[in-house]
Amino acid sequence: MNNKTISTTLPNGTKVTYNVILTFKSILTGKDYVVYTDNTYDNNKKLRVYAARYNPEYINPFIEEPSTKEEWTEITRVIDSVIPAK
Repeated sequence: MNNKTISTTLPNGTKVTYNVILTFKSILTGKDYVVYTDNTYDNNKKLRVYAARYNPEYINPFIEEPSTKEEWTEITRVIDSVIPAK
């Protein structure tokens, strides 16, 4: 999935395309994750980044949002190791 885009349809019917930043398989949870962006910035001028669990064998990669603190800690650790803080 790296260097690709993914699309989804929002509940209101709007189709949205995101740029994939990275994908990885967690050694802690054994699950696959995708980190992506809609290329918008927040009020602090930081790029909005999202993450989801996905199954690389599915055509539609989104399964659900990470739900545990451990998952978010692992995702944050991976993002911080790939994207330098400014």
